[in-house]
Parts: sequence; C-alpha cells; structure tokens
Amino acid sequence: MSLRVLKHILFWFAFIMLYVITKLLFAPKSSLVFPMPERFFRFLIAELMFFPWKIIPFYILIYYLRPKYFRKGEYLKFGIYSLITITICLFGHRTLVPYVNHITTGEMSDFNVYSIRRLLYTLTDILPAIGLAASVKLLLGNIESQRKEQALVKEKLESELNFLKAQTNPHFLFNTLNNLYGLARKNDANTAPSIMKLSNIMRYILYECSAPKIPIENEVKVVEDYIELERLRYDDQLNVSFNKEIDNWQQEVAPLILLPFIENAFKHGISESRFESFINIDLKLSEKELRFKIRNSQSEEELPSNEGIGLKNIKRQLDLLYDKNYSLNIKSDQSIFEVELFIQLERDVNN
Repeated sequence: MSLRVLKHILFWFAFIMLYVITKLLFAPKSSLVFPMPERFFRFLIAELMFFPWKIIPFYILIYYLRPKYFRKGEYLKFGIYSLITITICLFGHRTLVPYVNHITTGEMSDFNVYSIRRLLYTLTDILPAIGLAASVKLLLGNIESQRKEQALVKEKLESELNFLKAQTNPHFLFNTLNNLYGLARKNDANTAPSIMKLSNIMRYILYECSAPKIPIENEVKVVEDYIELERLRYDDQLNVSFNKEIDNWQQEVAPLILLPFIENAFKHGISESRFESFINIDLKLSEKELRFKIRNSQSEEELPSNEGIGLKNIKRQLDLLYDKNYSLNIKSDQSIFEVELFIQLERDVNN
C-alpha cells in the first residue's frame, strides 16, 4: 500500500469517526433506548452505508472533472458535470435513508424521502464532506507547490553562486599568473617558490571551496599563503600587516569571502603605485561575529575601479550566502582604499 493511499484511508477514517461522534452527541430520543456501545455501532454502520455517496462526488470532482475541464478553462462543462454528479449522489444517498433508519431506530421510514426539504437537508450532509476533503487536498497541494518552488529558487541561487565562484577563480588565477610571468621573465629566484605557493592556493580553491562552509582557519591559511606569494614578488616595496583575533578557529564561514578583497588591494594598490605602499588587514572573530577591515594605499594618479569583477562577484556572493546578516562598506579617497565587512555567522557551527 502506497503512502498516498494510506493518507487517504486515515483521513476518511477520521472523517467517519467525527460524524459518528457528532451523531452520538446529538442523538434523537428514539436512539436513546439503546445502550451507548450499541448506539455507536448503529451510527457507525449507518455512516458507512452513506459514506460512498459522500466520497464519490469528491473524487470525481477533484481527480476527474477538475483536471479535465476546470484547469483547461472549461468552467461551464465543469459546473454542469459537477451538478449532475452531486445530484446523482444526492438521490443515491436519499434512497438509503429508510434502510439506515431501520438499522439505527428499528423502524422503517414512511415519509417521502425525496421531498425538496429532505433533499436540501441531505445536501448539507454531502457538501461539507466534499468541501472538507477538497480543502485538505488543495492545502496539501499548495504546501507541496511552495516546497517545489522553494527548491527551484534554492537550486537557482546555488547555480548562480557556483557561476560566480567559477568566474572568480579564473580571475584570480589570471592575475596571479601575470605576476609569475613577470618574475619568470627576470629569471627571478622567487619564481619556483611562487609557483609552489600558487599550487597550494589552487589546491584550496579546487578541492576545499566546493564545500558550502569551511573552518575559518582554512580561509586564514590561504590568505597568508597569498600574502607570502605577493611578498616574493614585491620584496621591500611591500609593507603588509595582518592582525588576527579569533576566538574559534573551527567556526565555519563561506569559502573565499576574504581573499578577493586582499587580491583587490594588491592589484589596485601595490601594483599601481611607484612608491612604498602599505596594506593593513584586521580580522576579528568573536561570538559568531566576523569583522574584517582592509586598508591599502593607492595611486593618486590612477584610482582603481570599485566595481571590478572580483568585488562585484564577492558582493553578490555575500548577498546569496548571508542575505541581511552582513554589511559591506567600501571607502575610497585619493590615497586610501578601505573595505569593512561585518558578518553575523550562524549560531550553531554544525548547521
């Protein structure tokens, strides 16, 4: 038996029990002569006899007429066939009334079971069954549709995030390879160590960054490797400070949320300056709150664009990953470029 069929059986069982209990509470005087267990059994038999005429219109309307006519906009046909179905079930229900009365009271009915008044009375017994079942069906269908829609939105956001990462990685590699090319042309002794540092960074990007979250210890390590890679290139021209205050090195963060800012500082700050330059980096993690600040000197003659591929991508990634739980402020004047990032991380590192 499938789960779907079991759900239907359980629903209708609860529905029958509700009707039986209601009739017990409001039983006519003719039924009070029977003991309570016997009254329950009589009402249960009666409800089971009427039951087919309550569920038949529901299944015809919802599972046949609705998809065949209503969803296609053929509302007139849907209305006509629905009216015919309910009418047939209404008369079928009324036909059983004398026999049901005989079971519950021991007497055969001698009244006109098809009178307008009694037909309308029975209609108020059938329509609630159809309405209740249809409401539950439509509610569950709406919940399922929302679940599917949320899954599609999540899948779309994940695809966009993966695309942004795929854009960022070649962008980073392109810039770093240009740096190595400059060292190689000069036959610099730092070429080989630089390639090893780049290999470590690329291994991190290719294998570790595929996970949605990583320990901040890993992110800090790749930042330090990148700084060392740049030190081999700039020697004494480079003045970099990296201050860290971290209360939990295993706190998970999204990968590659810090490196693009540092890469941007080197690309637009140090590389475009003909004089001694500086980069000051401050990273603080305390009680699930991450604060990151980077300041770098920049050339007064050629100010960097704040909206390069790297910064555009990291802004969008932050939007997708942390939504309203982060703030990013970028300031630039003629000599200083500054970025401040604040992220409220998850309360539970296991999420």
